[in-house]
Amino acid sequence: MSNLFNEIDDDLRQDRLKSLWANYKNSIYTVVIVISLVLIGSESYQYLSKSKTEKSGLLLSQIIESIIEDEPERINNYIDELLENGTSDYKTYALLLKSGNFISQDKLTDARETYTELIKKSENRLIKDLAILKLSYLNVDFDSFDQIQQQLSTIQEEDSPLKLFAYEVLAMSAYKHGLYEKGAEYLNMIIENEKTTNGMFDRAQMMLRVMNSK
Repeated sequence: MSNLFNEIDDDLRQDRLKSLWANYKNSIYTVVIVISLVLIGSESYQYLSKSKTEKSGLLLSQIIESIIEDEPERINNYIDELLENGTSDYKTYALLLKSGNFISQDKLTDARETYTELIKKSENRLIKDLAILKLSYLNVDFDSFDQIQQQLSTIQEEDSPLKLFAYEVLAMSAYKHGLYEKGAEYLNMIIENEKTTNGMFDRAQMMLRVMNSK
């Protein structure tokens, strides 16, 4: 059982972060695409080349297309162009995608720096919370439990759609630092929450069994 927990734990280590990004990237892309469509949805497509906002939307769609087609060089080029010429909102989305692209290339220091920049600049709470959550995953091997708890303090609020993911990170951090009772508390909150997905429920149960054996 301990080996099973360690397998889960290893997913957060540097050599497995590509897998972690693969698990969450679709949700992040969906958020970015939906927000971008809201921003440009009221505009006529025949004028897409004229407005800075509309040009930013086109660049974002080209980034998404490049991601789907797995063309890293094009992804980087479009992201850099959007960061240089896009509107403030679209620059935020570009930073989020750039961070994920760094993780897929194992450039974890660059990813940390970009997430930190995004947290400072973003005025959109959901985007900022996504960046905080991703940064906490990157830092869970290095920061103390108190530091991780502080980083995730806003995401633990009742109205945050990401709070269950925050509990999962906190449980993992607690395990790393021998705080098994504290980790069990967070895992029980996941298990008892009606919004918990089947996958997260199963992970929480497996980790809880290991916590309780300590």
